Amino acid sequence: METTIERIKEKSLKDRAIDFIQKEVPDHMYSFSYCMGATPLILFLVAAATGILMTFYYIPFSERAYESVRAITSEVYLGWFIRGLHKISINLMIFTLFLHLVRVFVTRAYKTQGELKWLIGTMLFFTILAMGFTGYSLVYDQVSYWGMTVVMNMAEEMPLFGPPLAYLLRGGAEVSELTLLRLYDLHTKLLPLLLILLIGSHIIAITVLGFEKVEGSEGKHLFYPEHAMKVGLIAVGLLILIVNLVMIFPPTIGQMANPLEVASNVAPPWYFSAVYKWITIAPRQPALFGILLFCVVFVSYPYIDRFLTERGFDMGRVNIVIGSAAVLIFAILTLWNVVI
Repeated sequence: METTIERIKEKSLKDRAIDFIQKEVPDHMYSFSYCMGATPLILFLVAAATGILMTFYYIPFSERAYESVRAITSEVYLGWFIRGLHKISINLMIFTLFLHLVRVFVTRAYKTQGELKWLIGTMLFFTILAMGFTGYSLVYDQVSYWGMTVVMNMAEEMPLFGPPLAYLLRGGAEVSELTLLRLYDLHTKLLPLLLILLIGSHIIAITVLGFEKVEGSEGKHLFYPEHAMKVGLIAVGLLILIVNLVMIFPPTIGQMANPLEVASNVAPPWYFSAVYKWITIAPRQPALFGILLFCVVFVSYPYIDRFLTERGFDMGRVNIVIGSAAVLIFAILTLWNVVI
């Protein structure tokens, strides 16, 4: 009797697993723009694997950090390659998640039942930005040290929570060895754990709430094997792209950080370049308040959309205009900061 019950339970679990991997997904997921959501996940797995390998050699102390990165780059067998994979995968993860959010925004995929997915996605985006910044700072050469200092100063001047946040990250009034230790703990412990929780939450939200509906695409296909094969091909393509980028643009390292000498080419990471340029060309406090306001609107936009839709606004066209303008302004400010 007990054996029969155990078999029924085992079969039930097996059936549930089969039902999960053979869940139907809409045919519009064949389109690359709609399939792009898996791209940051693939890049995160590459970044996590290579990051774990680098922790075997990295020493998070100001006197040893630079030398350990230099050793990884020039002495450890294939260290330069692993570091290059890690660096490029993080940067591509930020870029592809940015593109994914733009696509979701323009197509209004955050509408009713999609608000939770949007909120989780925006938190993912901010967390990945933090991952990129903390990893950038750990190199501890002149450019990364002063770039870190610039971002910390920017954070300190943000209204409301800026000063306590900057003090917490720095561990004091100025960047020091304690800052490096805190950024290392964030980059290797807290932020990866938060990313895993957010990614899991996003996947669960998609599974429970389902995919968005697209006009003209009523058909469905199985997640496995059709959709899984497409994601697999994307993963292979990404690996080929990353490997080629590492071979063409191998990672380098500048001079060791010198707190007494400001780097001549100091600049924050590219994903903060637009914000940095905006602060330098606009009055400081209004510019910072504008950034904070933008973040609030960005996170809560599904509810703003619903409010305006109920009052007769054509949000499809509004989003196209706003999305296009935002991407254009971001590109102009970024290029302006990089080129000039």
